[in-house]
Amino acid sequence: MTQSPKVSVCVATYNQGRYLRQALQSILNQTLQDFEIVVSDDASTDDTSAIVAQVSADAPWARLHYVRQPHNLGIAENRNRCLALARGQYIGWLDSDDIYHPELLAVQSAVLDRHPQVGLAHSAYQVIDSAGRRLPDWPLPFAEDRIETGQTAFQELVLANYITAPTVLVRRECHAQVGPYAPSVGRSSTDWEMWLRIALRADLAYTATPLTQYRQHTSSTSTTTSKSGERLRCDIRAVQLIFRQQRALITDAATLQQRAAAALASKALFYAGDAFTLGQRITALAAALQGLRLFPPLLSSRHSWLLLRSILAGDEYAHYHHAKALLGQLYTQLAVTRYGERIRKVALVNPEWEQTLQAIARTIQQVVPLDARVLIVDKYDPTLLHLSKRKGWHFPDRQLLPDGYPRNDAVAIQHLEQLKARGAQHIVFPNAAFWWLDYYVEFRQYLEFSAQPLWSDEQCIIYRLPAWEAYGGTPVVGGRMNKGRKKGQNAIAD
Repeated sequence: MTQSPKVSVCVATYNQGRYLRQALQSILNQTLQDFEIVVSDDASTDDTSAIVAQVSADAPWARLHYVRQPHNLGIAENRNRCLALARGQYIGWLDSDDIYHPELLAVQSAVLDRHPQVGLAHSAYQVIDSAGRRLPDWPLPFAEDRIETGQTAFQELVLANYITAPTVLVRRECHAQVGPYAPSVGRSSTDWEMWLRIALRADLAYTATPLTQYRQHTSSTSTTTSKSGERLRCDIRAVQLIFRQQRALITDAATLQQRAAAALASKALFYAGDAFTLGQRITALAAALQGLRLFPPLLSSRHSWLLLRSILAGDEYAHYHHAKALLGQLYTQLAVTRYGERIRKVALVNPEWEQTLQAIARTIQQVVPLDARVLIVDKYDPTLLHLSKRKGWHFPDRQLLPDGYPRNDAVAIQHLEQLKARGAQHIVFPNAAFWWLDYYVEFRQYLEFSAQPLWSDEQCIIYRLPAWEAYGGTPVVGGRMNKGRKKGQNAIAD
């Protein structure tokens, strides 16, 4: 009988042929070579099978096992088919659109070797786009390596998933002890529910060095389920399943369940704040109602009914204001947690920042004509548009650029041109967004070349944009550098 490998890397895939070759190659390139690859193809209709065959032929020394399901099973069942075939001491989970760094298997297996009480090792990661270019990093749970006891980790993990699947190596006996992935959770959150079960039975280890690249793209499961509201529903089912089936293992289950409900309610409010087309308002309303039902004390607040009314009316500022008030109530339940820190800046009123926003709004009123259309780099906070009594758009616009940040300068410039074509005439950078002008250097140069600086001080920078037709609608990158960003310099045009 062939000796079992140290690691089985499970790749449960469905119609990700575009990225699969790179994912498989990243496994083959590992510094630790004692592994097998198990690919379970969930009845893909693209070239997945041909890609696996070619990779296998190019690397005949690698133990690569491929199975194609006769019909689509869904992500949980497909992962279970992978798990049933895996023979390794440790199990890795690489989604077919993500990429291992060469040292992942060596580092994570060494952690599990050294710490027998650890059942799951995970790590930091980098975020990339569909073309493999780096995107701004997402918040990470820790700044340094750490081992958490399972119960300590569970108290935070049940509020929000901070474990990214392609960074994970799990001890085989942990998977055997906790059982298979749960299809009843849905298309999303099945990995989160699995990590919760493991945390109730073993410790967790975190490596602060990034060991994978996590790909964010429009066709990924996380993106599609987030936009539709399905991810929120899957999150709710995952938490409900844990407290129903694993309650006997949860320390102080009643308190944790209340906190988990508060966290889910906050996610519902965040989700509801991202949608203002007619169809999205319907799903936003459903999300808000789910959140209120999850945490009944919110129902007694007048802000709840005003929030629902603002969603129906499409009143973005009222929606933001009342959601912020409700998040403040939820923060009282979550203040002692790491997740509470994540919502603190949104949930709590910062008097100093409120004064800054009022001052910037007065500057906009002074500099920008009343009938002008304005872009504000504001992370979807409608306060400045409301206070300045100006009409316009957030920059980036959530409909045209739903991923939030342009992946590079060319996309940022193109996005600006799209909004100019819609009638945008000015762009405002509050001081909290000054980093844009340092991070997107060519975008800043494009503004300095083509736009007119109207105002620059420590609180905001304002440019007047040329008419879209001025350059034939064709972006031009480069040009002279102006001096409009010196602190305290006001350059109001005549």
